[in-house]
Amino acid sequence: MITMTKKSNRITIIGGYGGMGKFFANIFTREGFDVQITGPNEVIGKKVAKELDIQYIKDNIRAVEDSDIVMVSVPVNVTLDVIKEIAPHVKPRAVLMDVTSIKEKPCKAMEKYAKKDVEVIGTHPIFSHRVGNLEGQVFVLTPIRGKKWFQWFKKFLEKHKVRVLETTPTQHDEVMAIVQGLTHFTYISVGKTLEKLDFDIKESRKFSSPIYELMLDMIGRIIGQNPELYASIQMENPRIPEIHNAFLETAEELSSSVREKDKKRFIEIMTQAARHFDDVDRAMGRSDKAIFSLISELDLLKNSIGKELCLKHIYSGNVHIGVVESVTPEKVVLNDSGHIFELKLSNIQILSDEEKIKHEIKARGTVMRDFSIIFDEGVNEKFISELLERYDERIIQVNPRDIYFGPQIKKGKKSVCFGVELLNRGVKKTEKGINKFFESIGGESR
Repeated sequence: MITMTKKSNRITIIGGYGGMGKFFANIFTREGFDVQITGPNEVIGKKVAKELDIQYIKDNIRAVEDSDIVMVSVPVNVTLDVIKEIAPHVKPRAVLMDVTSIKEKPCKAMEKYAKKDVEVIGTHPIFSHRVGNLEGQVFVLTPIRGKKWFQWFKKFLEKHKVRVLETTPTQHDEVMAIVQGLTHFTYISVGKTLEKLDFDIKESRKFSSPIYELMLDMIGRIIGQNPELYASIQMENPRIPEIHNAFLETAEELSSSVREKDKKRFIEIMTQAARHFDDVDRAMGRSDKAIFSLISELDLLKNSIGKELCLKHIYSGNVHIGVVESVTPEKVVLNDSGHIFELKLSNIQILSDEEKIKHEIKARGTVMRDFSIIFDEGVNEKFISELLERYDERIIQVNPRDIYFGPQIKKGKKSVCFGVELLNRGVKKTEKGINKFFESIGGESR
């Protein structure tokens, strides 16, 4: 088992300023590893390196010669050329891996061109770099040669709560011909059909059901991304043309049943598809859950008009805390101390009260206040502190600092000084609320 000492082992990401390359460069850097990136565009490379506080090297070969982990993250259509260029220069006992969406050709190339004592792993992150983190994502590993680095990388992913799937390059490409090849082909086709019909998609949303909204979102998610990447996915996997043919034949058969008004045949096609489907009930449940999530989020926002919420932009990571002024199915208007923000609902996440307070503390800071209160001698000041912390979200922490029994305090009484940490927002209002709280439980300000 390899013990990865973070600063003594170097990770080089070929193409490290692109989407997925930058994603991993950021993750490894946050973990404290020694990371360097490469890429042909020196201006972009240096900019990303400065942003992440890592090193940029333009020369791929020089970059890999002293690296323990080499990750190839370049467009699919140039992956084989890059592997052929760098693989012979990866040092002994290091590991060479790729993050390409096809596995057979890259894995064969890495195995062929790398030295025999270099470990080789094919990998495929089944997600977009736009997700922001690894937790809950699916990561396919196709180990080719060596075990030590494979075990290290697998444990690294599992630590980040990734769902790791181990398979062969052949099985991976067979499944991906459907998972990516068929689904992308279908969504792109529908998107192009809408364009060909000059169909007003924005207007259609006024008539839409939640299912239609979800379908439009999935189409937009695919066609809104890098077309070169999606072209490569379609064209580099040799199994995909066969998949396309089966799809087109089925679509024509279904269309024919409609043209000929052959209701029996239409029902037969749909019923046969349902019988073959993995679990229709599960699909119903998951889609219902997605629909409910969309509806409930909109309802929550509408019910929060006039109230303060914390919204996070899921792509930029920016957090906005403010009063909800208005809500439509497309956007929410937030007033943050006079600054107005219009945010698309599709781009935001509603943060919990706990997360909201954390961001407010970071943005506004806290202040300390002392409250000296006289109670009966038998009162439990620790319990009162716990109650007070729950009284107002702007109360961060309460600690009984001092307990005083003296001539100024009546017999059977005691004075408790509570140190209260408050969010630096509406402090005077919070202080009044705290005094009211103490009075309501029999306390007397000293």
